[in-house]
Amino acid sequence: MKNLASLVFFACACHLTAGCQSQGEGCAAHIACCSGHHCKIVSSPWGFCERGGSLAGGSARQPATRKPGSPQSGGGLGHGSRPSSGNGSISKSEFNQAFTSSGFVAPLTAYYHAFVSPSVKRLGGITSKREFAMFLANVIHETSGLKYLEELEGPKHCTNGKYREVWGARPARFHMNKCYHGRGPIQLSHPQNYHDASLTIFGNAATLIDHPERVLTDKQTSWDTAAWYWGSRVGNQPGVKQGKFGASINAINGPLECRGQNQEKVTKRKEYYTNIYRVWRLSGSVDLSGC
Repeated sequence: MKNLASLVFFACACHLTAGCQSQGEGCAAHIACCSGHHCKIVSSPWGFCERGGSLAGGSARQPATRKPGSPQSGGGLGHGSRPSSGNGSISKSEFNQAFTSSGFVAPLTAYYHAFVSPSVKRLGGITSKREFAMFLANVIHETSGLKYLEELEGPKHCTNGKYREVWGARPARFHMNKCYHGRGPIQLSHPQNYHDASLTIFGNAATLIDHPERVLTDKQTSWDTAAWYWGSRVGNQPGVKQGKFGASINAINGPLECRGQNQEKVTKRKEYYTNIYRVWRLSGSVDLSGC
C-alpha cells in the first residue's frame, strides 16, 4: 500500500530440483521425492517431501520416479496436475508463474508453503482461483514481486507521526515507541490494522502490537496478515467477489489511485493481473473495472 521506491530491499530466489523433489517441495504418486525423503500426504494425492522413509498415515508406498524435465504441475485450470493443499487450487508452478509472467524472479519455496497453508484461505475468505489471481497481482505490486517486504521510510514516518495515528477507538494495546509501518506481502500499516489482525490471527492484540516486526520476520505471519487484510478490508468490498479487479484496487488504495491520480500504478496492477489471468488460463474475459 506504499510507494515501492520507499521500501527496503528483501532478496528472493528460487531453487527447482529436476528429476525429484527435495525437502519441503511438492510430491504425489507421479512426482517422487529425492533419496532419503518420503512424501507426506496433505490432501490426497498431494503432499510435501520430508526426510525419512515412511509416508504419513502409515503407508510405506514411495511415489514413482518422475522423469527429469517432466512438468511438476499444470499451467492452469484443467491443464495437468495441481495440488489441493491449503487453498485447494494453486500449484507451485502456478504460484511461480504469477511472478515470472511479469518479469519477476520466482519466489523462495518457503513463500509458496506459507501461501498454500489453510490459514491463508480461511483468513482471506478467497472463494475462487480468479480471486487468488487478484490477491497475488496486488501483492506483486505492493512488494515488486516479493522483493521489498518492508517500507524503507517506515521509521521516518514513525518519527513524524504518520503511523501513530489511530482511527476510531484507540487500540487497547498501543506503543508509542513501536513502528506500525508497511510490512509483509500487502504492506500492513497503521496500529489499528496490526491490532485487528493480531486479534483475528492469534486471539489477542499483544502479539503484533507488542511485536509488529513479526509481520516481516515470520513468513507464515507475513502471509496470514496479508490474507487477513484481504478478507477484512478488500474481498468483502462491492465488486471484488464478482471479479472486478479494479474494485480490489479501490479497496486497497482508492483515494490515491482511483480518483484520477497515480494512474501509472493502476496500470501496473492491471498488467500484473492480466498476465496471471493469461498464464493460469482462467475462463472468461478479464474484468478490470471498479477503479
